[in-house]
Amino acid sequence: MSKVSFYYDFKKDAWSWVLIARDRNLWGLDWRKQVIFIPDHLLTQVIKKDKRTAEALVYKYLLSHPKKKLRQLFIKVEAQDVEKSWRKIEKTFFKRLEEITQEPIFIDNFKCYFTSGFMCPYNEKDKWFMVSMWHSLPSQTTTICHELFHFQFLHYYKRYCRQFLSKEKTEDLKEALTFLLNTDFDDLLLCEDIGYPSHQHLRSKLRKIWEQDKNFKKFLDKAIKIVKEL
Repeated sequence: MSKVSFYYDFKKDAWSWVLIARDRNLWGLDWRKQVIFIPDHLLTQVIKKDKRTAEALVYKYLLSHPKKKLRQLFIKVEAQDVEKSWRKIEKTFFKRLEEITQEPIFIDNFKCYFTSGFMCPYNEKDKWFMVSMWHSLPSQTTTICHELFHFQFLHYYKRYCRQFLSKEKTEDLKEALTFLLNTDFDDLLLCEDIGYPSHQHLRSKLRKIWEQDKNFKKFLDKAIKIVKEL
């Protein structure tokens, strides 16, 4: 059975800071609110410098921060709590994810890294994702499910969707599909998967057609048609 392992890594944390700071297209979220934790002088450098240099600057900042040890301590405690609660639902979640997507979980181990940022990006190639140290335990659990759903969709259905949709619209569909966490995984989660502001209308339309026939592969063809019309 697949599992999720939990870590904290300063370099990956720096990567997440830079990724969010340099991407203002956050599907309707207020970018400034998402980077408010980054000091202005550092934010300016992160935006101006090339990506590798920017990550090195943030990494240096994190390592030299006076609250570095305190951050590590809190994340260590959080990681223990998150792992303990996640193990309670892990097998059920993966089994249901297989049933919903009509495909087996494709790897044995996913890596979850904590970030000291507010948003939770992921690395599709290396199959790791992030949860925010600032979020509540119920919210972190929903984030884990959200990101795992992304990986499952991307692994099995991204190539198929790209035959009909642009890269951008495939991303929209990927994000909107996590409405399924609220319909078919609701008994496992205390915190609702809200999604991005820009996808609320799409999520509502997809939910209606899903409830008509809960066959993911048939549903996906209908979903693609809806996304194409947006």
